[in-house]
Amino acid sequence: MLRIKNLSFKLDSDRLILNQINTVFQPNVVYGIAGKSGAGKSTLLKIIAGIKDASTGDVYLNDSKLPRASQRLIPGHPEMSLVAQDYKLDLYHTCTENIREVILNWEPVQREQRVRQLIKLLELDDVAHAIAKDLSGGEQQRLALARAIAKKPSWLLLDEPFSHLDSVLKARLINLLIALKEKERLCIILVSHDAQDMLGLCNHMAFLAKGNLSRFFNPMERYWNLKNLREARWFGEVNTITWNDVKIRFRPGSFSIQSNGVPLILSRCFFNGTVYIHYFYSANNELVILHSLTVLPDHLEIIPHYDKKI
Repeated sequence: MLRIKNLSFKLDSDRLILNQINTVFQPNVVYGIAGKSGAGKSTLLKIIAGIKDASTGDVYLNDSKLPRASQRLIPGHPEMSLVAQDYKLDLYHTCTENIREVILNWEPVQREQRVRQLIKLLELDDVAHAIAKDLSGGEQQRLALARAIAKKPSWLLLDEPFSHLDSVLKARLINLLIALKEKERLCIILVSHDAQDMLGLCNHMAFLAKGNLSRFFNPMERYWNLKNLREARWFGEVNTITWNDVKIRFRPGSFSIQSNGVPLILSRCFFNGTVYIHYFYSANNELVILHSLTVLPDHLEIIPHYDKKI
């Protein structure tokens, strides 16, 4: 169990980045923390990983207080590994060499077994002998993950793991991280500015804003709870329309086409590779975004699917 107690961080200018954060992370779980750029997400990960000092507060692992970065000759904790946004690879060494150099102190036979295991696990077989600077962005990221888990840490910290990836590579990475969690028995804590990217991966999520960390919540339950519009939009588009003199909210895919519903007129439509995204307008000139596997008619009536009136 990892516990953060009364953790705060101020810049030299006394600008408060993290404000009295208290939370607990359980083993073998994937946690996600969403927040805008500059919210302090990376700072929080670095403090947890032991490579940056907090202004106040402490980090505990299994009830033992961890030393601060300034208290160690080499900053960091052996139980944790952080994958930064820049990956920190040795660009002129091969994939195999990049992984091997992390565990040079291992017995040769065990070391080479671990290198081969990670090359296969991270799907780097075809580029095992290519130098890192010639790899694609997705390959470099998988190599960074291999280096991070080479020493078999219990906690893997990921800083904006989806920021340089297209939708195909994001989906592949999510599948890979789920496999890593099970095979390596990892607890994963990741931060991202895009909450939608974390929906299919995280067991628990929280928001970091103005230095404060919210309570962790079930991401799928929060996705369908549209009461708080600001939080709901972290997970994607939300439609707000007036129906039967009542304002309601619903997701773009939560509707059925029926008569006696809300009449809509199509403005434009495009295909994003997965669904057709339609931009309709209601009689009240309200923008309504609908997602569908097929192209919808120019004029239609819909019944929105929603839980609560607002």
